[in-house]
This record gives sequence, structure tokens and C-alpha cells, in this order.
Amino acid sequence: MSKIFTRSYRARYSDINADGQLAPSETLRYVIETAYDWAENLGLGYQASEKLGFVWVIRETEMHFFESLHFRDEFDFTIWLLEWRRVRGTRAFVVTHKDHGITIAQGVQQIACLDTNTQRPVSPPEEFIQKFLPDAPQAVPSQPFPKISALPDSSLTLQQKVAWQDLDVMDIVNNAVYIAYAEEAVTQMLAYFGWSPMELKSHGLARKVRRLHIQYHTPARWGDTLNLTITSLQLDPIGSSQYVGMTRASDGAPIASCILDWSLTDRGNGEALALPESLSTALKATLR
Repeated sequence: MSKIFTRSYRARYSDINADGQLAPSETLRYVIETAYDWAENLGLGYQASEKLGFVWVIRETEMHFFESLHFRDEFDFTIWLLEWRRVRGTRAFVVTHKDHGITIAQGVQQIACLDTNTQRPVSPPEEFIQKFLPDAPQAVPSQPFPKISALPDSSLTLQQKVAWQDLDVMDIVNNAVYIAYAEEAVTQMLAYFGWSPMELKSHGLARKVRRLHIQYHTPARWGDTLNLTITSLQLDPIGSSQYVGMTRASDGAPIASCILDWSLTDRGNGEALALPESLSTALKATLR
């Protein structure tokens, strides 16, 4: 069995966002789905791991988007393990268009192994790791998550209530849902500055995520109310980079930290366009 695993998909209508693109949160769902099938293929899937008393969890994801996928596009998801050190490891993935062969996206995930009962990190048997680790794994560029300290007074904060449909089989918010939370936060920020999704559409514009980077700290559960604090890290002529910090409203516990880099594009041909002056000015005032 190959240690480099590939699975083919076709973009479903329900995965496509209002801009006609495969949503970043849905792309992350495909990463998770592929990872579970990869583990099943090697005999270490969800049920097998549960019997052995451990569970695999995602600690961090970084993903770069080069092209967009649309309804009914067929694509291949390839995943492999880059390294493993005691209780943590790094896996890489790449998405390619099945017909054209172009790279749609690529990224890395930091994962950890936890004891099912104690939820504390545990080292899986070495022979299990060797089932996944290729002899010469191909590296994928990545960067460490930046240290974000005090946020400026210009930061915006909104609240997000965790709904039942946000949870996964582990009874916690699914990793991909936090991306949807972050996208909504950035959308609300732009709307606050007068550039709602409807306003962008009326000008023939769309917002395209170029890169996402998220760290997971503490699981959120049903009924939690999250404070989402948004600030700008960077601004360029065609887009911006927003940081979204998520904390639990009841006790301030850190839940997740997410960075979304995006650009403004023509809704018709997808070409990058300059930010409207009013939006650029507003975002500049939120820079950290």
C-alpha cells in the first residue's frame, strides 16, 4: 500500500459559495475526509484507532490557494506524512485539477495523537508511524504562525453562537467550521465599511482567499458563545490580511486563531483588481 495517498472528488453544488467558488472551509473538509480514508487504507482508521485508545487531532493548518474550483470540477487530493516527533507530526497535501493538472491548492497540517480517555498527548507505536512515513517525503513550503500580542483599539468584535450542526462526531466544533466563522467575521468587517457581499457583487467584484492559517487551542462545544476579534495585519493594492482571534465569551479561553489573506477579483474572469479607495482607507485604519 502506498504511503502517499490520492483520492478523487467532484465539487458538489452544496460546497460552492455565493461567489461560485469551492469555499475554503469546504476545502478543509476534503482534507479531513482524505486523511481519514488514507488512514483506513493503511489499517489505522477511526475505528481502529479508537480500539487502540488514541485519536488523531489537528493542531494547525496552513493552506495556499492558487486557483479556484467550481461546481462539478473534478480534482485529486494527495496527502502524505512529512515527519513525526513523539506525539506530533506534520502532513502535507496538494490539490490538482483532474483535467488540467494544475495545482489548485497546497498546504500542511500539524497533527497530534491524544489518549482517548485522558485527552493528553501520547506517542503512538513506532510501527504505526512507519506505515505512513515515506522514505523521502516531498516538502511543502510553510511558515510558523506569527505571535499576535495586544490588538489595537480599532479591532472589531462580533459574537458567534455555536450551533448543533457545527459539531462533529467528537461532540466539538469541526475544524472546518472555524474557517467559516473566520470568513464570516471578515465579511462582517467589510460590510461594516460599506462593502457587503451585495455591494461587492453590484460592482462586479468578489473576494478570493489566497491563504489561510489557523491554530486550534481549545475545543468549542454546543451552546458556547465565541467572541471573534478582527484586525488587519497587512494591506496591499489588491487585498488584505486579517487576523481573527476566537475566545469563549464566558471565560475568555482561547479557542482558535486564524489568518485569512484575500484579494479582490473580477467576478467574471477572476483577475485581481485594485481595492476601492474607500475600502483601502478603512482597512488601513485597522492595521495592527
